[in-house]
Amino acid sequence: MVLRVALVLSALLCAGTGRAQTSVPSGSDLSAVLRGIADRTQQYYDRFVSIICTETVRSQDLKFNLQPIGKPRVTVFELSVSRNSEPGNEDDFRIGRTLLSVNGRPARKNQEPGCTDPKTGSPEPLGFLLAKNQPRYRFALDGQAAGGPDGARALLFVQSPPEGVDVKWRDNCFSAEGGGQEGRVWFDPDTFDILQMNVKLSKPFVVPLRAGLSGMQGTIRVERWEMTVHFSRVTFENPVEVVLLPDSIDTLSVIRGVTSLRTRQELTGFRRFLSESRMRSVDF
Repeated sequence: MVLRVALVLSALLCAGTGRAQTSVPSGSDLSAVLRGIADRTQQYYDRFVSIICTETVRSQDLKFNLQPIGKPRVTVFELSVSRNSEPGNEDDFRIGRTLLSVNGRPARKNQEPGCTDPKTGSPEPLGFLLAKNQPRYRFALDGQAAGGPDGARALLFVQSPPEGVDVKWRDNCFSAEGGGQEGRVWFDPDTFDILQMNVKLSKPFVVPLRAGLSGMQGTIRVERWEMTVHFSRVTFENPVEVVLLPDSIDTLSVIRGVTSLRTRQELTGFRRFLSESRMRSVDF
């Protein structure tokens, strides 16, 4: 029996954007950049537009040395993201997925996603950049900004102290949240829009085995987890609005004791849908 793993340390989803009125001044210090990014992220939250898109997920099982095992699994979902209107719910956004096809074949009625497929739930968006959450991280400006979009500036971050790991089992599948994260975000110095994000697990951790688990011996240890998200600007009509959205998410999970995984999510065909919120002007 092969034990599969769904590792969910962080997820990044859609956030609306218009035109910012401020930009990074010459010789700006870290505090000015953090204020600008916090304000811009708050605007994402305040102006969020409910969106539907097509999500194509290509998942490749890997050996511990990152060599592929078999053929990749390709799933296609209809993905919806909206503001969470449930009273008392701390999650800002709600994500829904409808499985459309698996490896080129239409999904069966009521077919559930596989263990390592993306799950319906509430993601953790760019919330760590909000002013109220920034004290939980250490930040530093990166003068090199290598590896990001042309003209972007880079900001390093590390969660301090790191969150504890929360592991949940369902049959022979587990998900793990937390563990601490660190990485780099690239931002537009004229608008403070986040253009790219690289994030990784701060340090490895051991996954406690579920009582009564069959077919599993030894230790499961998450050695490495990293994710890269690229954003692009998408224009909608009626009313006209430019929205900064992720177009690809690449994730690598390297795990000792079970199969490792490389996943690429491509988001296309963005369209808006009406929600209880009223559309607002794109100008600030």
